[in-house]
Amino acid sequence: MNETIKMLLNHTSIRKYQDRTIDRETVDIIIQCAQMAPTSSHYQAYTIIEVRDPSKKEVLFEISGGQQWIKTAPLVLLFCADLHRGSKFYKGVDKEVFSNTECYTVAVVDASLAMQKAFIAAQSMGLGGVVVGGIRNNVEKISKTFKLPDMVAPLYLLCLGYPDDTPELKPRLPIDEICKVDFYDESQQERLIVEYDEVVKKYYTDRTKGKITETWTERCGKMLMDKTRDDVGIFFRKIGLLKK
Repeated sequence: MNETIKMLLNHTSIRKYQDRTIDRETVDIIIQCAQMAPTSSHYQAYTIIEVRDPSKKEVLFEISGGQQWIKTAPLVLLFCADLHRGSKFYKGVDKEVFSNTECYTVAVVDASLAMQKAFIAAQSMGLGGVVVGGIRNNVEKISKTFKLPDMVAPLYLLCLGYPDDTPELKPRLPIDEICKVDFYDESQQERLIVEYDEVVKKYYTDRTKGKITETWTERCGKMLMDKTRDDVGIFFRKIGLLKK
């Protein structure tokens, strides 16, 4: 097993960082690696904003519900789906096409692939990090804070730094539930989910010393209902996305 595979198999979210800056060369390499991610039809339909301004980090911190690592991480990158650039410069295009669901999906996928490349590059150089989706609690305020033009959708942050913590690996779903052959096989799903529920319940019980005893299905259901974020779609349509 090579070092890259070991690194990927031992991924954990890092939320505590050493008091150590990330030099400019390392940051530039992370961004360059993000740029080399696969991109549909070479659209490159995303924008990355490096957040340096403490006042902007404070806004992100408040919107996310007080996620302290946004303020303590040496490097914070905001990833956006960006159809503004294409609508402005692509030639011979009916501008209405940028408002369809396919274009939005392409931009989200492009941004996500770029973020993952950035994350892996950072980890390979000894950094750790966490992806923060909590900024979508108020996408309109994010848009105003960062002066995002229409058709640019803020998706999430990538917070990076040198780890000051070694969290326990969180158990994933069984491979047989995630990876199927030739069709969507549900024949073993009930059993696999029931067994996984118990694994996750034990993980949280042990990790929190009994403060959290929820199963996977209970915890995910609760989290989903706690943050439905219906206003995300409303705002994205307001800025020209997802209209058809």
